[in-house]
Amino acid sequence: MVRLKRFATIVSTLALLTVASAAQAETLRFAVYGDMPYTAGEQAFLSGRASEEIARDDRISFVIALGDLGRPEGYPKDATPDVRLKTTACTDDWQVAQRRLWRDGFRKPVFLTPGDNDWTDCDADRVPRPVSELSRLDALRRIHFSGPPPSVDPIWRYRAQPAQPENATWFVAGVRFATLHMVGTGNGRRRIERDDKDVALALADARDASNLAWLAEVFGTARAEEATAVVVAMQVDPFDPGKNKDDPNMALPLSRCLAQPAFAPVCRALALQALTFRGPVLLVHGDTNPACLEEIDSADGHRLFWRLNAWGDFTLLPDITVIDVDAENPYKPFKVSGLVQDGAMPGTCNY
Repeated sequence: MVRLKRFATIVSTLALLTVASAAQAETLRFAVYGDMPYTAGEQAFLSGRASEEIARDDRISFVIALGDLGRPEGYPKDATPDVRLKTTACTDDWQVAQRRLWRDGFRKPVFLTPGDNDWTDCDADRVPRPVSELSRLDALRRIHFSGPPPSVDPIWRYRAQPAQPENATWFVAGVRFATLHMVGTGNGRRRIERDDKDVALALADARDASNLAWLAEVFGTARAEEATAVVVAMQVDPFDPGKNKDDPNMALPLSRCLAQPAFAPVCRALALQALTFRGPVLLVHGDTNPACLEEIDSADGHRLFWRLNAWGDFTLLPDITVIDVDAENPYKPFKVSGLVQDGAMPGTCNY
């Protein structure tokens, strides 16, 4: 009888340890940055302190890079030495150098979604050597999206969209992640300088269709696997009021996105998918200032999803955004902080 009691105690203890271990395994932290490096100082930050902190912090599982991995034009002619970069985001050498930084510096898997600086802006006259923007997109796909990012754990179930390989999805600690190729310049519809415009516009329409199909597939997968949360990352800020800053009809962030033809279909689809998903949803983007985290509500005040405007884009002090996911917290499922800066991120995105 004593032996049976002792055996039962051991089994109970092991069960508790297993539960505790599983709970610990389900905690999740990842890092996000975009719109860097634009200056020599930001380049030094990424290769120096940022790399050290990311590599050192075992809690950071991976990094999402939100595109705009540099300036398309390099730097202004009158730029001071601390601003100057030796090359531009529109070259293969520069893009390969970013991959090398991630491998040797971050030492964590990095999931990239492209930015307009990386391809749609590369045909502008201000670029040192203007080239076809579509050729730059082909180069990005060859350099960054010919397979999974290095060191991705097979249990994350990484896969890419066949028609648009920069759209990827993976599953970590109960959370379904996805990237979505959405960039400025009307998602590739404006300032087409060195390509056939009809071809470029047709390809933009095809990317939009692929993005909508990808959102539906990602959320369908998340529901089937009973994911606790969904995180979607893209480059462009579709909530930027632009010239409509003083328009009272643009008070709601969702209204601002729905007023932009290039981005409205994705915003509408994301809102509908989030509305019917049982867990919290986060949209992460870069492209503008200020860095902030806020709820996106419907017109009747129903919360749809959160959106995070990550650090970058000429902030005074460069930083990388760190996100802790607690899907069980209905009020604050996403805790956001800086990698090197203290202080909570603003809860309202005031432009």
